[in-house]
Amino acid sequence: MSSSRQELPCLAFHRRGHSTALYTVPEEENLVVALNAGDKEEVLRNKTICPTARGLLLARDPNTMATFLWRPEDGDQLIHLPPLEGLDDGVLMHSHCVLSDEPSAPGCVVLLVEGCDDTSMWYCHPGDDAWVKHEYDVGTITLPCEYQGSKHLKIPICPIAACRGKFYFNSGPEDLGVLEFCPDPAFTSIAIDNSYESEDDEEYSGGPNPGASVFLVESGDELYRVKLLYATLSHDEIDEGFVQKMDFSARRWRDVGDLCGRTFLLSSFYFGASCYGGGGESGLRQDCVYSVNTYRKEMQVFNVKEDTNEVHRLDEAPPADKAFWLLPSTGP
Repeated sequence: MSSSRQELPCLAFHRRGHSTALYTVPEEENLVVALNAGDKEEVLRNKTICPTARGLLLARDPNTMATFLWRPEDGDQLIHLPPLEGLDDGVLMHSHCVLSDEPSAPGCVVLLVEGCDDTSMWYCHPGDDAWVKHEYDVGTITLPCEYQGSKHLKIPICPIAACRGKFYFNSGPEDLGVLEFCPDPAFTSIAIDNSYESEDDEEYSGGPNPGASVFLVESGDELYRVKLLYATLSHDEIDEGFVQKMDFSARRWRDVGDLCGRTFLLSSFYFGASCYGGGGESGLRQDCVYSVNTYRKEMQVFNVKEDTNEVHRLDEAPPADKAFWLLPSTGP
């Protein structure tokens, strides 16, 4: 990063083996600066990067397998992890990294869930000697007969988010998956009371929309669910967005009319994060959900409070394999 400090959060466009360019929201222009430029070139040069909702970046050197966590605010300070061996670099590019707590907290788990077509996960604790690969089985889904190949596919644990020291995943209409480490991984689920489902939920479950994406977001020690409904079969255009908060005491999702002044930031591969909105140079607005389409170079903004939907072109953004939000490491 250059000597002038980059205001966070901002967008990062990452290409494997190339620079990771930063992009500011208000000016909507490429800064022509990279995470692996200047005094940081020996830290993140040619690394494969996986973001986390806590603002830390998981980075691995594809040549040495050296793996570490890096805080954008801390400059060259690294949190070393065991070498991540046995995972293809392309798979790592599209995996989701989640931390149960701050890396310095006792028992913190660094969890890496492979992309949404696999049922493998990797985990370690800061200070461990090696990562552990775990093959899980949380059930199967039956595909329609017109699909080629197997009709039964194992269900991956995505979307996934960490909240109150546990990992929550796959927020279906009837249950919510839970993953704990005791110290080995243990899978359970919470039965969801869906007798109060809104019309939006009914439309999402079986309405005319061609498809949808679900993101789980931890914010203020609460678990939220963001649902994006698509207007096209290609999932290129988002028609609507809805936000709900989990009421653990009643075991149900409740619709929310605002985000308590926060901003939700969504990226590809089921990555969702929260930060404080409004003020500063970041240009992010309160009570809004930001979603990025890397290939179309578009950013869509849903105002939960005002129920509005805007699309912003990112024409100056560089070509990238994925886009993610570079976040401050101390968020809500």
